[in-house]
Amino acid sequence: MDLEMKTNRRVKLTLVQDALAQLMKTQYPLEELLRSPLPEGVDPQHLEVYLSDQDFQTILEMKRDEYASLPSWKQTDLKKSKGLLC
Repeated sequence: MDLEMKTNRRVKLTLVQDALAQLMKTQYPLEELLRSPLPEGVDPQHLEVYLSDQDFQTILEMKRDEYASLPSWKQTDLKKSKGLLC
């Protein structure tokens, strides 16, 4: 196997590793969640689940357990008011 083939193989391996890391990512900064297109695998109806706990509390002004206890219509209204849902 020549050097060029080894180099190409290494580059492809790195790209696969990067892609897997991106797909396994569970948290994103708010700026990324508000950009279009969304990161691969992100559910546009549930952007709040991808926020860090700190960002979640800052943006939605409550903790996750408080948010979870709200009726779904209130969750939807809150997400719309904060720009997390169109």
